[in-house]
Amino acid sequence: MIRVDFSVPVDFEDIPIGADFETAWAELNRRYAQPSMTGDLDQEKLGEMARALHQVSCLLKEVGVVYAADCLHMFHGEPSLGSLAVAVVDFPYGDDAATAARGTLRGVLESRGPEWAGSVVDTPCGPAAVFTGGQVYTLSPVFSPNGEAVDVLTAQFHAMIPVPEEAGGEGRRMCLMAFSTPNVGHWEECYAPVMAAVLRSLRFTEDGQSRGGCSPTSG
Repeated sequence: MIRVDFSVPVDFEDIPIGADFETAWAELNRRYAQPSMTGDLDQEKLGEMARALHQVSCLLKEVGVVYAADCLHMFHGEPSLGSLAVAVVDFPYGDDAATAARGTLRGVLESRGPEWAGSVVDTPCGPAAVFTGGQVYTLSPVFSPNGEAVDVLTAQFHAMIPVPEEAGGEGRRMCLMAFSTPNVGHWEECYAPVMAAVLRSLRFTEDGQSRGGCSPTSG
């Protein structure tokens, strides 16, 4: 088993991976049934959100996500939202992690266009290809404030880290970290330092079980 250990910011709450609908419903009620920054949510809206969370939770499991979380907090007097996912996937990269990181950097930047930037950085667990940029998502009318589909620009941070041989990677595993926030103006001051700290805290170990473990800790 390749175990992924890292520090999770205290504002983040875990998103269940591979949850059934009942678990998704219970999670949403726990978070939002009481008045909060989201305001009052009726049962119909909670039901729509629970169905969406159930679908997302199943998809996360299918694509190899081992940890997911989101945060909703106040930043400079404004509500601020962010989401984080960490995955370990099959990715044959050969014998040299540094070469793999550079090749990944070049390939991703070529595919995403000039609005994305990236570099290879040294981390305690080895070289990582790190990318930042923007991506537009279409918000469903179900969740839109005006009942119409809305395009939402998000700030994105992605890191791709070859899992080292000593942790069981053996040139065949890649760790993917992805963060996004619709509060683009909050990225540089609020979230960039957080993601840098998460990346610096990342560690891989091998504990002899099936692949895909994750042990986040609060930080």
